[in-house]
Amino acid sequence: MINQETFNRLLPAACDWAKAQEEFILARGVPLGARQAEDAAKVGVRDVGRVRVLIVEKIPLPEDVDLAEAAKRAGIITDASRGMAIGHAIIIRADCWGDRELFLHQLMHVAQCERCDGIDTYLREYLSQRTSCAEFTCGPFEEEARRVAREHAAAA
Repeated sequence: MINQETFNRLLPAACDWAKAQEEFILARGVPLGARQAEDAAKVGVRDVGRVRVLIVEKIPLPEDVDLAEAAKRAGIITDASRGMAIGHAIIIRADCWGDRELFLHQLMHVAQCERCDGIDTYLREYLSQRTSCAEFTCGPFEEEARRVAREHAAAA
Protein backbone atom coordinates (compact mmCIF):
# COMPACT_ATOMS: atom_id res chain seq x y z
CA MET A 1 0.00 0.00 0.00
CA ILE A 2 1.06 3.58 -0.61
CA ASN A 3 0.45 6.31 1.93
CA GLN A 4 -1.28 9.56 0.96
CA GLU A 5 1.88 11.66 1.19
CA THR A 6 3.74 9.35 -1.21
CA PHE A 7 0.70 9.25 -3.50
CA ASN A 8 0.50 13.06 -3.65
CA ARG A 9 4.25 13.32 -4.31
CA LEU A 10 4.28 10.69 -7.09
CA LEU A 11 1.02 11.54 -8.88
CA PRO A 12 2.46 14.35 -11.07
CA ALA A 13 5.33 12.07 -12.16
CA ALA A 14 2.86 9.24 -12.86
CA CYS A 15 0.76 11.56 -15.03
CA ASP A 16 3.83 12.78 -16.93
CA TRP A 17 5.04 9.21 -17.47
CA ALA A 18 1.59 8.07 -18.62
CA LYS A 19 1.26 10.92 -21.11
CA ALA A 20 4.71 10.17 -22.53
CA GLN A 21 3.80 6.48 -22.86
CA GLU A 22 0.53 7.33 -24.59
CA GLU A 23 2.34 9.66 -27.01
CA PHE A 24 4.92 6.97 -27.80
CA ILE A 25 2.28 4.29 -28.40
CA LEU A 26 0.02 6.56 -30.46
CA ALA A 27 3.00 7.33 -32.71
CA ARG A 28 4.23 3.73 -33.07
CA GLY A 29 1.22 1.52 -32.40
CA VAL A 30 -1.21 0.10 -34.91
CA PRO A 31 -4.90 1.00 -35.28
CA LEU A 32 -7.57 -1.43 -34.19
CA GLY A 33 -8.69 -4.13 -36.59
CA ALA A 34 -12.37 -4.40 -37.52
CA ARG A 35 -13.33 -6.79 -34.70
CA GLN A 36 -11.29 -4.84 -32.16
CA ALA A 37 -12.96 -1.60 -33.26
CA GLU A 38 -16.36 -3.27 -32.91
CA ASP A 39 -15.40 -4.45 -29.40
CA ALA A 40 -14.19 -0.95 -28.50
CA ALA A 41 -17.54 0.53 -29.48
CA LYS A 42 -19.40 -2.17 -27.55
CA VAL A 43 -17.60 -1.36 -24.30
CA GLY A 44 -18.15 2.37 -24.72
CA VAL A 45 -15.00 3.78 -26.33
CA ARG A 46 -16.12 7.02 -28.00
CA ASP A 47 -13.06 7.80 -30.14
CA VAL A 48 -12.41 4.30 -31.51
CA GLY A 49 -10.32 5.59 -34.41
CA ARG A 50 -7.76 7.14 -32.08
CA VAL A 51 -6.92 3.91 -30.20
CA ARG A 52 -3.55 2.36 -30.99
CA VAL A 53 -2.00 -0.91 -29.85
CA LEU A 54 1.65 -1.73 -29.27
CA ILE A 55 2.86 -5.28 -28.74
CA VAL A 56 5.79 -5.56 -26.33
CA GLU A 57 7.84 -8.30 -24.70
CA LYS A 58 7.35 -6.81 -21.24
CA ILE A 59 5.16 -4.03 -19.85
CA PRO A 60 7.54 -1.12 -19.21
CA LEU A 61 8.13 0.33 -15.77
CA PRO A 62 8.75 4.04 -15.30
CA GLU A 63 12.41 5.05 -15.27
CA ASP A 64 11.81 7.05 -12.09
CA VAL A 65 12.93 4.61 -9.37
CA ASP A 66 10.38 5.78 -6.77
CA LEU A 67 7.53 5.66 -9.27
CA ALA A 68 8.57 2.22 -10.52
CA GLU A 69 8.76 0.90 -6.96
CA ALA A 70 5.32 2.31 -6.14
CA ALA A 71 3.86 0.76 -9.32
CA LYS A 72 5.29 -2.63 -8.35
CA ARG A 73 4.22 -2.31 -4.70
CA ALA A 74 0.65 -1.42 -5.71
CA GLY A 75 0.58 -4.30 -8.20
CA ILE A 76 -0.09 -1.99 -11.13
CA ILE A 77 2.98 -2.96 -13.15
CA THR A 78 4.74 -6.18 -12.27
CA ASP A 79 6.61 -8.91 -14.12
CA ALA A 80 3.25 -10.67 -14.43
CA SER A 81 1.48 -7.69 -16.07
CA ARG A 82 -0.03 -8.73 -19.41
CA GLY A 83 -1.43 -5.46 -20.66
CA MET A 84 -2.05 -1.83 -19.84
CA ALA A 85 -4.13 1.01 -21.24
CA ILE A 86 -3.06 4.64 -21.01
CA GLY A 87 -5.47 7.12 -22.54
CA HIS A 88 -6.08 5.84 -26.08
CA ALA A 89 -2.96 3.68 -26.05
CA ILE A 90 -2.91 -0.03 -25.26
CA ILE A 91 0.17 -2.12 -24.57
CA ILE A 92 -0.20 -5.90 -24.77
CA ARG A 93 2.51 -8.42 -23.97
CA ALA A 94 3.32 -10.45 -27.10
CA ASP A 95 2.59 -13.81 -25.50
CA CYS A 96 -0.92 -12.57 -24.53
CA TRP A 97 -1.88 -11.06 -27.87
CA GLY A 98 -4.69 -13.52 -28.64
CA ASP A 99 -6.47 -13.08 -25.27
CA ARG A 100 -9.71 -11.32 -26.22
CA GLU A 101 -10.88 -10.89 -22.64
CA LEU A 102 -7.60 -9.16 -21.76
CA PHE A 103 -8.01 -6.87 -24.77
CA LEU A 104 -11.63 -6.06 -23.85
CA HIS A 105 -10.41 -5.27 -20.33
CA GLN A 106 -7.91 -2.76 -21.71
CA LEU A 107 -10.52 -1.24 -24.02
CA MET A 108 -12.74 -0.72 -20.97
CA HIS A 109 -9.93 1.26 -19.34
CA VAL A 110 -9.76 3.41 -22.49
CA ALA A 111 -13.51 4.07 -22.18
CA GLN A 112 -13.08 4.92 -18.48
CA CYS A 113 -10.32 7.39 -19.32
CA GLU A 114 -12.58 9.03 -21.89
CA ARG A 115 -15.38 9.30 -19.32
CA CYS A 116 -12.93 11.04 -16.99
CA ASP A 117 -12.04 13.52 -19.77
CA GLY A 118 -8.37 12.63 -19.81
CA ILE A 119 -5.38 10.92 -18.31
CA ASP A 120 -4.83 13.23 -15.32
CA THR A 121 -8.33 12.80 -13.89
CA TYR A 122 -8.45 9.11 -14.75
CA LEU A 123 -5.08 8.35 -13.16
CA ARG A 124 -5.89 10.33 -10.03
CA GLU A 125 -9.07 8.29 -9.57
CA TYR A 126 -7.67 4.92 -10.65
CA LEU A 127 -4.50 5.23 -8.58
CA SER A 128 -6.33 6.55 -5.54
CA GLN A 129 -8.33 3.32 -5.62
CA ARG A 130 -5.00 1.49 -5.22
CA THR A 131 -3.64 3.44 -2.24
CA SER A 132 -5.71 1.63 0.35
CA CYS A 133 -5.84 -1.78 -1.33
CA ALA A 134 -3.46 -4.60 -0.66
CA GLU A 135 -4.81 -6.50 -3.68
CA PHE A 136 -4.85 -5.33 -7.30
CA THR A 137 -8.38 -6.69 -7.75
CA CYS A 138 -10.07 -3.93 -5.76
CA GLY A 139 -11.45 -0.65 -6.95
CA PRO A 140 -14.46 0.30 -9.03
CA PHE A 141 -12.53 0.88 -12.29
CA GLU A 142 -10.74 -2.45 -12.11
CA GLU A 143 -13.90 -4.31 -11.11
CA GLU A 144 -15.86 -2.71 -13.96
CA ALA A 145 -13.14 -3.56 -16.50
CA ARG A 146 -13.03 -7.18 -15.37
CA ARG A 147 -16.81 -7.58 -15.34
CA VAL A 148 -17.42 -5.96 -18.74
CA ALA A 149 -14.54 -7.85 -20.38
CA ARG A 150 -15.78 -11.16 -18.98
CA GLU A 151 -19.38 -10.48 -20.11
CA HIS A 152 -18.42 -9.44 -23.65
CA ALA A 153 -15.91 -12.27 -24.08
CA ALA A 154 -18.51 -14.81 -22.98
CA ALA A 155 -21.17 -13.36 -25.32
CA ALA A 156 -19.02 -13.80 -28.43
